[in-house]
Amino acid sequence: MIKRLRQKDYGNLWNRLARNLIYDAKELLLYCGISVPSRMQDGTPVDYSEIIQLTTRGTEYGAIYDPNTRRIHFEPGYIQSVIDQAYRFDFPILDRAFGPGGIAGFIHKPKENDYDLKDPELNHILKQAMLAKENDMPFSFVCARQLGQYEIEQFAVTANIYSGPKFFFVATEAGIQEAEAYREAGHYIVTGHTIFSSPLTLSFKESIDVFVQCVTRQIPAMLVTQPFSGQNGPMTPYGIALLALAEFFAGMAIAFGINPDTKIINGAYPTMCTPGKNPVLKIGSVVHNFTNYLVAFTSRLLDIASIQSGCTIEGTDHNKELLETDYQTIRAMILWEDMFEGWHMLRHCYGFLNDLAFFSFEKAEDDIAALRHIQSLDDNGIASVLANNVRLNRDIQKAEMIYQNPELIFKREKDTLLEVIIETIDTFNGDFGNHDHTLKNIPQEWF
Repeated sequence: MIKRLRQKDYGNLWNRLARNLIYDAKELLLYCGISVPSRMQDGTPVDYSEIIQLTTRGTEYGAIYDPNTRRIHFEPGYIQSVIDQAYRFDFPILDRAFGPGGIAGFIHKPKENDYDLKDPELNHILKQAMLAKENDMPFSFVCARQLGQYEIEQFAVTANIYSGPKFFFVATEAGIQEAEAYREAGHYIVTGHTIFSSPLTLSFKESIDVFVQCVTRQIPAMLVTQPFSGQNGPMTPYGIALLALAEFFAGMAIAFGINPDTKIINGAYPTMCTPGKNPVLKIGSVVHNFTNYLVAFTSRLLDIASIQSGCTIEGTDHNKELLETDYQTIRAMILWEDMFEGWHMLRHCYGFLNDLAFFSFEKAEDDIAALRHIQSLDDNGIASVLANNVRLNRDIQKAEMIYQNPELIFKREKDTLLEVIIETIDTFNGDFGNHDHTLKNIPQEWF
């Protein structure tokens, strides 16, 4: 039922949508650009002059800094020239790769539902490496607190077990040197970076300095951008995907000015959530998976290495509702494995609970077993899974409608959306919750 879609060609619709997204992202970087914040540290203004100079030098007006508005504007032709030099043929991860990557706040111990905050241990990194090795997946650490405690140790512990591509976050010169040493020793190391605060604003200088050093030393870099719908990004799926992609393009251009030979991976993470002062994340929803798929499809169209988000859940408990794991996880796995075409890598696939707040090894093992089962099924097997679950069958049928006609949820709003983003940045300090565009675009059926 799902796989028969491959016999029909809906690629032209997605190609057109992706090309519109690319065009609009370039327009956004031209007319709005990237804001250089006026931050103070210990009573002294933070100096962003180095990153401005690295970004704009030698571009022949491809990237221009306006000191009056404190914005860096990018000419569309320059962005296209940077994109044209990207390629994926030497990237060691094949298309349609499910991975465990992502960042949870803490580790959740099996058989415990109290959710006390539990810090990671070296043994957890060891278990992650074993999980990646045994299941042929890219490795990525899964707990944020791991970085502060084991920034150096994580390299040796992982490399002694797992020889495949590894994603790490580093925050110090020692961590950068360790990443460089393991890269020179033959390991494929990718460092993760967040250099923007949505919408379209340079992040803390410390983060940018680490990014500059990694790119300078030609260490492959994953750029993570995470706008939240109705918060620091537009409410609409197309709008949030547009902002995430534009920020990635800007980061790609900045990296190109530093070292054009460094591989840059699109880690854009457009995040669907409800608007208001108490937002609720909807990262297990169908629309969240579709929004990340649009970014993934666009990157694949441009031959850019990319890793987006999918298959995670919103709930706090690991409920074995379907195929011995959580319903939202199974639903998303069927979408990515049996419906979606033209994507590269996926993170947040295994083990995450409570909107990525916790990582559970027990859930990770159940999720992997469920995915392997789904991947082993033929058309009749998938049809049988759907026939035995009314809710799943209904959701997949609705997803099929979107896949066949993506404009059902992706409304371009070409000129309007650009104006909304610029107006929100200029008038509401980047808070989309204060713009009436957000209030007009909250259909509950998305979630």
